[in-house]
Amino acid sequence: MQPRPLSMQEVLDMLDPQRIAKFLHVEVPIRIAERIRWIQDIPNWEEIQELRDIHTSHMKVFRDLRLVQRRPTLDAFTAVVQHALHAQQPVRHKVALAMHRLHTQRGEEFGSDFTDPWADDFLLNCIGTEMLMSQYLACVTMEDSGARQRGHAMAGIIDPDCDVAQICRETAMKVQEITEEHTGRCPFIQVEVFQERAIPRFSYIPGFLRFIMTEVLKNSCRATAEVAKSDRDVQKRPINVIVCADDHEVAIRVSDRARGIPFGVGQKVWSYLYTTAGKGPSNYGQHATSLAGYGIGLPLSRLYARYLGGSLNLVSLPGYGTSVDLFLRRVNANQVEIVPDNDADDSDRRS
Repeated sequence: MQPRPLSMQEVLDMLDPQRIAKFLHVEVPIRIAERIRWIQDIPNWEEIQELRDIHTSHMKVFRDLRLVQRRPTLDAFTAVVQHALHAQQPVRHKVALAMHRLHTQRGEEFGSDFTDPWADDFLLNCIGTEMLMSQYLACVTMEDSGARQRGHAMAGIIDPDCDVAQICRETAMKVQEITEEHTGRCPFIQVEVFQERAIPRFSYIPGFLRFIMTEVLKNSCRATAEVAKSDRDVQKRPINVIVCADDHEVAIRVSDRARGIPFGVGQKVWSYLYTTAGKGPSNYGQHATSLAGYGIGLPLSRLYARYLGGSLNLVSLPGYGTSVDLFLRRVNANQVEIVPDNDADDSDRRS
């Protein structure tokens, strides 16, 4: 069976926990089975510890979801979904570790030409199941609290009136605290809003936007703190966040003055094999912190943007700084989630 991507209207129409549970009960195991098959398609995948771990956890979640009953109440089903969502949290880091280990142990056969598309598809599939399960649990919470009957503004995890500028400001403060904790310096972040044509509020998933902005701002803050010679020099290198919109898109530009990305790095920032934290195959991930992680922040942020039809791009000016442009489509009724389907891709190639 193939995964069935949902339109946003279908997601918004399934605010009733019983209805969305019925869909999840069938759809999530299909998507998990896809990921299990992708792991098993890697030759000798059992030799890679992280792939074994992911495979084991996926098999358990698959079995639990297939066996759990939705009657007479949703309590057992909800518990299984909560466990499944929790079990998925370490997967993104394990995928990065697995890609590094594959490349280290087997060489260029598993270089970025293999690892990056594989990880993109795997993690984009994960984002889809994360959205479905989070939406279900949010709907259950709303039902239990009576929020839906009181006309609560949120539609599950989707905010019909998402305040982009406020999320950017809140995220900036959080990232400043993280940067100061790890470097002793606090870069200045200025958030500007331009709303001549349209107010930059739109229907979106706030959690996704917070994740993207956190990763982008962490990169800029860390680079600024490292390149500055003094606290005074840090203040001379402000990070600017510009939020603007039209009738179709909301755009966010994050620009810094941290001298740009080294010439030899270039597009490697989008690769799961690249990281500036704990370089080298033997200690990959050992020095990951809340500021400098596993080399997965930017590529994963691009996937979160892409999931609902957006994009994330980067331009570096050598010796000056870096600008990251995030474009997010206004979520509309006809917009369909992007869910990788290798069976469909293979069929297209054969036709």
